[in-house]
Amino acid sequence: MEEPVTFLNRRNEQLFGIVHIPERASNPRIGINILNPGLKYRVAPNRLSVKLARSLCNDGYFVMRFDPHGIGDSEGELQPDAHIHELWGLIQRGLFLGDTIASNDMFFKKYGLDRLFLLGNCGGAVTSLLTAAEDSRVGALCLVDLPVTIMDFSRPFSFADKLSPQGKTLDNLFSSYVRKLFQPKYWARLLTGKSDLRALSRVIALELKRPLTSSKLDKENNEDIDMFFRSNKLNPLVFNAFGKFISESKPVLFVLAGNDPGTETFQLYFENRWMQMLSNKRKIEDVEVFVVENANHIYSLAEWQEALIRKICNWVHRTAGGERGCMV
Repeated sequence: MEEPVTFLNRRNEQLFGIVHIPERASNPRIGINILNPGLKYRVAPNRLSVKLARSLCNDGYFVMRFDPHGIGDSEGELQPDAHIHELWGLIQRGLFLGDTIASNDMFFKKYGLDRLFLLGNCGGAVTSLLTAAEDSRVGALCLVDLPVTIMDFSRPFSFADKLSPQGKTLDNLFSSYVRKLFQPKYWARLLTGKSDLRALSRVIALELKRPLTSSKLDKENNEDIDMFFRSNKLNPLVFNAFGKFISESKPVLFVLAGNDPGTETFQLYFENRWMQMLSNKRKIEDVEVFVVENANHIYSLAEWQEALIRKICNWVHRTAGGERGCMV
C-alpha cells in the first residue's frame, strides 16, 4: 500500500511525501528514507526512486519518498534569483538537512520504526551523508553517485594536514594514476576527453619537481597538495561526515555509475585517498563500493536500473540481517 503523508519542517512549511507500507513488515521494523536527487522531485529520473521504493517495500520494508521545501508538492521556496549551480552548492552544504531530519521524525514516530536507513542519489546522497552524521537514528547509508566536489570552494581548510600527516599524499595520487595507465577503460576515457587532464598534469608536475628528502621542501609540497585539493573543489563536509559516520561502525554502500564522469573523481579523491587514510586508523569492513558498469548518471537503460536495484535490495536485506534478497 502507498499512502500520502504531510509534515512540517522547522520553518513550519508543509512537506509532502509518499510512504510505501509492506504487507508483511520486517522484524525489526526497518524504514528506508529515499532522498531526492538534487533538485528533482520524489519520483527521480526514469522513476528510479519509485522502482526502488516498490522493490524494497515488497521485501518487507517501510519506504518513504518526500519532497523537501521548494521542490515538487511541498511548500516553501528556494532562492528565486539563484543560479542552478548556486542551488547545487547549497544542497552540497546541507540545504535539505533540516527537512530530512523532520521527515525522519515523522517516519519513525508514525510507523513505529526500530531502525532507519537513508538512501540518496547525487545531491540526495550528500544530504543523506550529512544528515546521518547528525541524526543518530540513521543506522546505515546507501549513497548512489555521491559527489565529492562542491560548486563554490569558499571555505578555507587544510587538506595537507588532514589527509597527509606523513607527507605521502602525492605518492598515493601519482601511484593511482600510474595504475590507471594499465587499464583500457582509463585510456578510453582519456582519449574521449572524459578524464581530468588538468588534475593529471598537476600531479605529474608536482611529482617531477619534488626531491626525495627535505623536511623544508616536504612542507612546501604539502602546501602544493593543499592547493591541489582546493583547485579541485573537494567538499570537506562530505569527507568529515563520512569519517564521523563510520567511526560508529555503521555500514555504508556506495553505488557508482561506470560511465559517470563523477565516478573517476570519487575513486581518485575519495575511495583511493580518503578511505585509505581512514583504514590506517580504524577498520572499515562495513564500507562497500559497487560499480554499475557502463551506466550513465541517470541509469537510463533498464539493465542498469535492474543492476542498481538488485544490488541495493540485496545489500539492504543483508545489512538488516535477512537471508534473501528482493526480486527485480
